Amino acid sequence: MTFSLAGRCLETGRIGFAVATSSVCVGARVGAVTEGCVVFSQARTDPRLHSFGIAAWRRTHDAGQTLDAMRDAATAPHWRQLGVLPFEGIPLHHTGASCLAHCGGESGANSLALGNFLGTAKVLPEMVRAFEKTSGSLEERLQAGMKAGEAAGSEKEPLQSAALKVLGSEGLMDADLRVDYSTDPLTDLAKLWEDWAPKASAYRIRAIDPDSAPSSAEVEGKK
Repeated sequence: MTFSLAGRCLETGRIGFAVATSSVCVGARVGAVTEGCVVFSQARTDPRLHSFGIAAWRRTHDAGQTLDAMRDAATAPHWRQLGVLPFEGIPLHHTGASCLAHCGGESGANSLALGNFLGTAKVLPEMVRAFEKTSGSLEERLQAGMKAGEAAGSEKEPLQSAALKVLGSEGLMDADLRVDYSTDPLTDLAKLWEDWAPKASAYRIRAIDPDSAPSSAEVEGKK
């Protein structure tokens, strides 16, 4: 009961994902990103599988071995939906036989969409299409893909939560945003992004070079 979209930006070297679902707090349960790779565990979700995928990726830098590590660690893999988007190479995914239709995965040149319990079979292709054709930042492209999926059929139940995570350089997240409970989570996620986007670089400076960083009051427009 989830649809998600991982994407990579070859120009900036950044990688990340967005996700939405009809239950609460999806950002706590679906998706993880490390340098060079996004992993997904969804459907009947076991977020512990992300750690198996990330450990395998760091050890092998191989998408196939990363997916295998998550699948091998999964209890009842027929209920699991798993995905791997490497920064270089072909995205891979697994959809267990018990996942609810419409379900499956769709790959683009630089993206991977996964979903289950979807309203129509058009959701995943439209997510990939929108991501691949949209210009702008990786965060904006991921959100465009998610909104396209929502417009193409979304889930069979109303969405309640969404999340957006993008890993930048120096091991710092450029975006790590969550809407845990909402009647319109993708719209609320876009509002969070609009607030965060002009502040992100300042908070990055605070981590890398705190002596040169602006104060919180300056960043938040209170001074």
